[in-house]
Amino acid sequence: MPHVVTQACCADASCVHACPVNCIHPTPDEPDFATAEMLYIDPDVCVDCGACVGACPVGAIVPDDRLAPGEQVFLDLNAVLSTPSRPYPPQAPVPPIRRLERGRGPAGEP
Repeated sequence: MPHVVTQACCADASCVHACPVNCIHPTPDEPDFATAEMLYIDPDVCVDCGACVGACPVGAIVPDDRLAPGEQVFLDLNAVLSTPSRPYPPQAPVPPIRRLERGRGPAGEP
């Protein structure tokens, strides 16, 4: 039972940062973010945690079993937009680990 983004989406990406499994796309670091009319939730990846619901400033995300009759089309739309599957980058790049010398700071200062 995935969550679904409906037409009320404002595409500010608040929900993207709240999602623990990175199932909301496009993310701000993906090339198609600037041209997307709305965000979508990949139903195959969504774990139904609901974190995105509270993060959405306009109430555009609802569980699929609570869609109004006129919103059922968004269930299919979210699924269609998420296919074909493609690898997505992590939400935030992980900086490389730097080894610090004993008694020295990160820039080599004593």
